[in-house]
Amino acid sequence: MNRLLIIIIFSMMILVYGCAYPTSSVRVPDERPSIVIQNAPKSAILFVDGLNMGLANRYNGRAGALLLEPGTHMLEVKNEGKVLLSEKVFLGGGEMKELKVHTSGEAR
Repeated sequence: MNRLLIIIIFSMMILVYGCAYPTSSVRVPDERPSIVIQNAPKSAILFVDGLNMGLANRYNGRAGALLLEPGTHMLEVKNEGKVLLSEKVFLGGGEMKELKVHTSGEAR
């Protein structure tokens, strides 16, 4: 009786583990454009269309880029009330735009 019970349990375990369904995942590439801000001071804040996006150096390309919707956007980098960069940019699908903050505060 013990042997029969062990065989039944073992057979059930094989059936359960043998019937596992395969798993799959689908990844959709993100085609939104992005911006990268280079050389921003540590305390500088990034504004996109007047909205505070946080510290500008968060979006330096190494730590990450800021994904935006395609279209025209007004970008500003401010530090202690002073505008270091102010630029209107058009971003198309999948494009990455890099903006540099220069010590003089002028964007190139």
